[in-house]
Amino acid sequence: MQLTRYGRLFLQSVNESLRILDAGTRDLQEMGRGGGLVLLGGIRKLASQTVPDLMQKFLATSGNEHTRFELHTESSFTADLLQAVAEERLDMAFVSHPGDDTVFENVAFARSPFVVVTPPNHPLAQKSSVTLRETLPYPFVYFSKRGGLRRPIDALFQKIGAAPKIAYETEEDTVVAGMAAAGFGIAIVPDHPVLRCMDLKVIPLTDPDPGRTAYLCRKRGALQPAAAQRFFAFCQAQLSQGAAL
Repeated sequence: MQLTRYGRLFLQSVNESLRILDAGTRDLQEMGRGGGLVLLGGIRKLASQTVPDLMQKFLATSGNEHTRFELHTESSFTADLLQAVAEERLDMAFVSHPGDDTVFENVAFARSPFVVVTPPNHPLAQKSSVTLRETLPYPFVYFSKRGGLRRPIDALFQKIGAAPKIAYETEEDTVVAGMAAAGFGIAIVPDHPVLRCMDLKVIPLTDPDPGRTAYLCRKRGALQPAAAQRFFAFCQAQLSQGAAL
């Protein structure tokens, strides 16, 4: 027997239907064993280290080995991730600022602080630390309003009642740091080991307090798989320990 072109197309549809049925059966079996699929979102900096570490620790805990994760970072903007959680396309997300408390359950946790980065030949590069007020004479490469880091950096300037001289704006912190290294201005960015691999002087910011906070958010009242509920509770316990991530 030989399949016609239409027969081959129908066979493809049958195979795809069987694949979907098998996947659904596997999901139900995993749920019966206490597992299931957890849909996560995260800004890239958190999704590159903090979130995988939490996932690994969770899976190593007895009773969680059948849980599966999907980690989505295709949109690394907090506003987009919160929208996905609100629409229940994600179970939860790791973001840079909290969602509306009437809609979201927000768990705050400490992150590494902000630092000032300059080209090696910049006047500030000779300092071992700087205050925010000392940066005011110099042009900045700054985060655009769409980026999640714009709000907390603006808040630092509001604390001293001043505004930065913004020369350029962009969205990604590595791009901001790269433009600072190229001499387009100084910048305030999250401290990260990758900065030490760039042609930059990384200077601690001492005043105002440069500490940062990130958030794990889920929608209030959403019906979630047991695995997602357990992972959220697990993250709450881990993140409450207070170490900067």
